[in-house]
Amino acid sequence: YPKLAAVDAHIREHFARPISLAELTALAGLSVAQLERHCKRIFQLTPRQMIHKARLGEASRLLQQDVPITEIALRCGYTDHSAFSRQFRALTGLTPSQFRLSHQR
Repeated sequence: YPKLAAVDAHIREHFARPISLAELTALAGLSVAQLERHCKRIFQLTPRQMIHKARLGEASRLLQQDVPITEIALRCGYTDHSAFSRQFRALTGLTPSQFRLSHQR
């Protein structure tokens, strides 16, 4: 699945900026419905979920370092600290601060 591999690589490389579905469909040469169906089948995630996963993976890594949470939010493609915190908590069950504390032990 080279087209889906290209989409995955693109998301991993560019997660820090807004990525549109139109951009991903153009890259894959598929319609939105086809892209979502194929991603769901191969990765068990929608393209939007893949973007969130890439962002949160980097955020989790940065939270284990001494980087301010606001800076982490910006580096990971979120527009502000609160949007990042809401998304992080929704997907991990922990706030960024709680995650950081749990990984410092």
